[in-house]
Parts: sequence; C-alpha cells; structure tokens
Amino acid sequence: MVFSGRFSRYWPIIVVLPALFLYILFLLLPSLGNIFFSFTDFTGNVNRPLNWIGFRNYERALTSDFDNLGTIIKNTILFAISVTVFQNIIAVLLAVLVNMKLKLRNFYRSVIFMPNMLGVIVIGIVWVLIFDPFNGPIYLVFEKLGIESALLGDPKLAMTLVVSVTIWSNVGYGMILYLAGLQNIPEELYEAGKIDGTSGWSAFRYITVPLLRSSITINVLICIIGTLSMYESILVLTNGGPGIATTTLGLYILKSLSTGSQGYTAALSILHYFIVLVVVLIVQFYLRRKEADL
Repeated sequence: MVFSGRFSRYWPIIVVLPALFLYILFLLLPSLGNIFFSFTDFTGNVNRPLNWIGFRNYERALTSDFDNLGTIIKNTILFAISVTVFQNIIAVLLAVLVNMKLKLRNFYRSVIFMPNMLGVIVIGIVWVLIFDPFNGPIYLVFEKLGIESALLGDPKLAMTLVVSVTIWSNVGYGMILYLAGLQNIPEELYEAGKIDGTSGWSAFRYITVPLLRSSITINVLICIIGTLSMYESILVLTNGGPGIATTTLGLYILKSLSTGSQGYTAALSILHYFIVLVVVLIVQFYLRRKEADL
C-alpha cells in the first residue's frame, strides 16, 4: 500500500512509456529521417557519399516534373472526392435500410460488411477477373449489348471502375458507423414528427441527417484520409494505368522508390503529407461548422 501510494501518480506515465517508446522508434524517428533525406541526394546506397542539396528535390517536383505530377495530384483529388461523396451517400442509405425492422436484417448487415473482411489483394484479383476484357463476365455482358470496351484498360472508364470497386469494398464500414449513429436517435423524435405530419423523406431530411452530423464528420474524415493515401487496391487493379489515368500520389511515390532518387521520393512524401493535411483541415473546418449550426 505504501509503494502504490507513493508511486501511484507515476503509474499513468509508466504504463504509457512502452507505447511512447514504440511510437518514437517506428513513427517519429522515421518521419524525422524522411524530412532530413528529402533535402539530400540520397539514392539508397549507403556506400555513396550523402550530399545536402537543400530544396532541389522540391523544386524538381514543383517545376520540371509538375506536368506529370499535376495530373497525378488531380487524379488523387478526383479519386478521393468521388469515393468520399458516393460512399457516404450509399452508406447512409444502407444504414437506414438495415435499421428498419426487416426480417434477416442481421444477415443483410453481414453481407454488406463482408467485403471489409477480405484482403486488398483478394478483392483486387477478384475484380480483375470480373473486368477481364476477354472472358470476364462484364465483358460478356457488354458483348451481348454490342458495347466494346477495354474496361480497366480504357483511360476514360478505368478511374470510374476503380472508384466503384473501392466503394464496394469499404461501404460496409461506413454503414456500421452510421448504423451506430441511427440507433442513438430517440424514436420519440420520429413519433413526434408523424404527429406533425412529417413524411418519410421529411423525417430523413430534418431529423435523421441533422442528428447524424457527428457520424458524417467521422466517416468523411476517415474516408478522405484513407483515399488520399490509398494505393494498394489501385496497384492490384490497374497498376496506375492505362498510362497514368488511375495513378494516385500514393502509388506514384511507391513506384518512385524503385525508379528514382530516395531523396526525391522523400520530398514527394512530404508534399503528399501537406496535401492531405490541408484537405483534411478544410473538410474538418467545414464539417465542424455544420455541426455547430445545429
């Protein structure tokens, strides 16, 4: 008792120390090292002398490489906005549906959430087979309809298909978060709305959506951060092609690890971080203001 009384105030610090140590070792130090290398000509060869070159890597990214990089940033923003908007709309609607008193509603919830349990590689390979431009089921349907398309090989269609697969594989997670928010809305509010003559759509618009604002904020932020950084599913589905039609900044940075200077890649990752930070801060500011208006 004397020991615990004397040292009890230090226990929170002692408990946190292991996690703090791991955070510093595996996150903070590598991040600081990445910032350092972004100002050098490091190539990954430890036997080669390391030279400090200042902002030259950043200048290269924002000048000579910007035509290519600008298109990739546009792809990234388009991909993130498309997935975030449509995924959250679909997730809200699905949450409302499976929150109704339906038979087998738990089964429906499980089916919708199931893609989240599959690995990115599995999902990618399955959809690559589905979109096979020679023998895939989608190709056979298009052939019956007299439509010719290379599907994932079509520069005009590839991004739409990648967005669709991403939404399909992640919408279940958003649905679960919205479902939790819906179950926190008192049923008395809907009953009061019925007395006042509120229809189903009016109840959804004026009761459900406003009271889901906090869930919307969480879902949108999770989605926007994830999609701005995503590269795994795109790598499996299209490898960024055709050309750079589906190349996002995360995928471009991954590829540059094996084709360019490690210092330049580090600079790209820092730029990527600031793009994500700025977008997230803007979105968060907007959504928080919407919540405050309630």
